[in-house]
Amino acid sequence: MNNRNLPPANIVIMVSGAIMLIASFLAFYKISTPVSTLTLNAWDRGIFMTATLPALLGALMALQIGLVAFGNITMPNRVLGLTWDQFHVVLSFQAALLMLTLLAREPNLLGFPTTFGVGFWVMLFGSGGLVLGAFMRVVASRRRPRAI
Repeated sequence: MNNRNLPPANIVIMVSGAIMLIASFLAFYKISTPVSTLTLNAWDRGIFMTATLPALLGALMALQIGLVAFGNITMPNRVLGLTWDQFHVVLSFQAALLMLTLLAREPNLLGFPTTFGVGFWVMLFGSGGLVLGAFMRVVASRRRPRAI
């Protein structure tokens, strides 16, 4: 394990990513039929990539930070032409945007009344945590003294 302290921004991203991954297995949608109530999680058929991608993006962000902090792995300075701070901002915005688009559309699966489950709401707030953590990383990197 790395002896240095983990910055608060990285802690926020790691916790948010882990929470989003765990929440993706909870009830994402609740479908009320005349006979019973059916629940779907983010990994169920029909909503698989639409609902799963934000959790995967959060897990990827948390994994990158965990590997660098605890696995003593050195990553290249840039990925796809972006710094890691920029990469985290892009991934967090993508996750938040996907969750907000799911919130904006009216869920109507199988023609029955559909509501959002607890997994959806936890993932929505987790995506906000990813955005917050990514911006905290950018602000913290601006404060670091530059080598001459």
